[in-house]
Amino acid sequence: MPQENQLKKLKPTQLVVLAFASAVAIGTGLLSLPIAVNDGQEETFITSLFTAVSAVCLTGLTVVDTATHWSHFGKVTLLFLIQLGGLGIVAFATLLGLLISGRISLSNRITTLTESKVLGASSVPQLLKRIFLIYLVFEIVMAIYLTLRFYFQYQEPFLNAMGNGIFHSITAFNNAGFSLYSGHLKIFNSDVFILAPMGLAVIVGGLGFPVLIEIHEKLWKLNLQSNGKRKPFSLHVKLTLWTSGILFAVGSIFIGFMEWSNEKTLGALATFDRLVNAVFASIMPRSGGFNAVDISSMDPATWLGMDLLMFIGGGSGSTAGGIKVTTFAIIFFIIYTEIRGETAVNVGNRRLPRSIQRQALTIVSLSVTIIGFATMLLMATSEFSLDQILFETVSAFSTVGLSTGITGELSGFGQVLLAVLMFTGRLGPLIIASALALRISHRHFELPKERPLIG
Repeated sequence: MPQENQLKKLKPTQLVVLAFASAVAIGTGLLSLPIAVNDGQEETFITSLFTAVSAVCLTGLTVVDTATHWSHFGKVTLLFLIQLGGLGIVAFATLLGLLISGRISLSNRITTLTESKVLGASSVPQLLKRIFLIYLVFEIVMAIYLTLRFYFQYQEPFLNAMGNGIFHSITAFNNAGFSLYSGHLKIFNSDVFILAPMGLAVIVGGLGFPVLIEIHEKLWKLNLQSNGKRKPFSLHVKLTLWTSGILFAVGSIFIGFMEWSNEKTLGALATFDRLVNAVFASIMPRSGGFNAVDISSMDPATWLGMDLLMFIGGGSGSTAGGIKVTTFAIIFFIIYTEIRGETAVNVGNRRLPRSIQRQALTIVSLSVTIIGFATMLLMATSEFSLDQILFETVSAFSTVGLSTGITGELSGFGQVLLAVLMFTGRLGPLIIASALALRISHRHFELPKERPLIG
């Protein structure tokens, strides 16, 4: 009873942190068991902790080779932690979004973290049921397809093909980035029938369930409209789809241009495979974390461009990390409005509330500060270059999982620091956004204005 009373006193954001910390603790304990590693593999507490955090936070950074280090028990544990983390982050984001909606009473039902036409306390079970149904159906279909591909095309034993199909379906849709193949997906860099569905799973999982649910409702109810026309999508969906599409296109062109002649990455492939891998490499920094070419052999300028893509991340209320595409879009429109000398920030035929603008600026500022501080710490405690360390810290904070190959070579302190970054990056933007939205209050008086010099 005392423990139940203490739990009831916790704020929703505190419950989220407690739940994920508990999952990490359980995962660390399970991965520390002798049965979790293959014979002859060295096991340490930091390895178990780092891997558990990476799995629960849907990152994919590893300090050991997942394919050879972990036993079948260890791999099943990883899969359980990834699925738990994916369902958990979506469920918590949805519930927090509903709570925020109730607190600030947005008439158009757009919340900071999520949105849906199924709002209200009585509809929570229905909403979660729909989310989990979409989640599981997509994973099952993807798992069946990959199993058949591995079995018939690559002649894998059926049980191995099924295990690999299930594992990669779940990790792709959850944007987790773990792979059971040494070298990730490099052996498939000429197989568009593997890369395309894996990329599609990452895109769908990274859009966010608010977007998926609204798209489903608009298409499903299209024939039920009296005038036969479909209602326009909400601003959140438009921003997510348009910004994601632009980033995919720009990222693909940039990576393709930078790496086209690099014999260690795209240059060794046929023309069509170069195009496919350029697109695939543009999708993965959005939080997918898989790599079909050698990231460590890329040009440092390519790393810098991928840093930006990783920092932006995917959609709100999704399994993707980063500051989120809507936050990035809002920052862009704030800058655009300031350059034009206007006072109100307008997107299309809608005006953005000042509170949303402040939240976006706060999330970006805090994220940049955390990444900068972590980069300085790793620079002071390791001998790797700035571009390698920056790539690693951005990847960890944005829960992407891509690496230049230095993760396993970092000191124990460096690996623990990356684990803290992964945990902070997974829950930080969610907690900050919800906390800011829940604390909206109205001042009954205004202080005198005074304008300091800027620039």
